[in-house]
Amino acid sequence: MKHRDVLVSRVQVVKAEGFKTTVRCHQCDPAPCCNVCPTNALQQEEDGRITMRVQLCVACKMCIAACPYGTISLDTIGMPDMSGEDAETIAQRARREVAVRCDMCHAWREENGKKITACMEACPARALSMVQPDGTVVEAPQPEKKPVAQARENPTAEQPAE
Repeated sequence: MKHRDVLVSRVQVVKAEGFKTTVRCHQCDPAPCCNVCPTNALQQEEDGRITMRVQLCVACKMCIAACPYGTISLDTIGMPDMSGEDAETIAQRARREVAVRCDMCHAWREENGKKITACMEACPARALSMVQPDGTVVEAPQPEKKPVAQARENPTAEQPAE
């Protein structure tokens, strides 16, 4: 939780009788949430990706009302450092309520060279996938077995010969 400003939950889980499912942004084209945003905090890029500029958000809730999938919520976060430096300003340390939505972990994937989202990577059941704009389905890879686990599975391999 010490990284709360960075790790804000952007995927919601709906629980009903007998099932649970995630609700994530569908990256609509055209996106109704972008069309109603009075400050242009939500913008749809030329490639169809929807970006959120939290520093422009006034928490008017119009995007929440316009989203047909219910994937936008309000949360209290710190403002991002837009200067390119690591130093925080007083305004950035100030926390305020803004609209948050799944951004498909675009910045995180770029920084870490990942092709899958953080929730896809974290899901132990590999139940999540991502559909690219061209229709290609990206699934999480099979988890790799750790060397320690392999050593436990085959204990005789480590014993010295007599």
